[in-house]
Amino acid sequence: MDIAFMMLQLGGGAQGSIPSLIAHASLFSKAVLLLLLGMSVYSWAVLWDRLRLYAAVSRQDQAFLTAFRSLAAGADCRLIAAQHPQSLFARAALAGQAALDKLPTDAGSAVTRYDLVQRAMDRAANDELGRLEMRVGFLGTTGSVAPFIGLMGTVWGVMAAFMNIGSQGSASLAVVAPGIAEALIATIAGLAAAIPSVIGYNQCLGRLRDMGNHAGSFASEFLDRRIGAQLK
Repeated sequence: MDIAFMMLQLGGGAQGSIPSLIAHASLFSKAVLLLLLGMSVYSWAVLWDRLRLYAAVSRQDQAFLTAFRSLAAGADCRLIAAQHPQSLFARAALAGQAALDKLPTDAGSAVTRYDLVQRAMDRAANDELGRLEMRVGFLGTTGSVAPFIGLMGTVWGVMAAFMNIGSQGSASLAVVAPGIAEALIATIAGLAAAIPSVIGYNQCLGRLRDMGNHAGSFASEFLDRRIGAQLK
């Protein structure tokens, strides 16, 4: 049955408007809608914050990489790393530099030193990626749970409609429509919270995966330049 026709049969005017339906909804339905609203608002806040941060990290990564490549092969990179505090590459480079400083030049073969420094850089990059991933999981949780919360509100609205039929002894549209409309609003609210969250979650994971891959490539370049310079 067309939802617009159902709304018109509720008595017209404000009685059939969506705000009026929400205002006259049961306490349970209002709680469901309020929960979905809170999840949606927080999801948008997380998405905005993370994407803004990832853009800043990417800009500083590119700036740091340009400055790093302008250095001599064996030059110390701590100064330029300090100038790019949000750069993932800079954090990895600082960890690599610190690991190199702790290793004497005669500490095993070049392969051994390469492996030790690479592990230190990988740990630093993983720690930084973990920080960048903070609160992203909430987007996935909202995308998975919000439709079911909306479905719970839907079932409640349908149940309320059948209870109205039983209490009034009538199955007319004026009796059934309010509960059905209330149920449909909960469904829409659940989907409205879930769909952007799923899209944002996949977008954030894609950006994090790309940053992790680029950090691994940078670690190889760093080691080739530093340890390769020591072998010459």
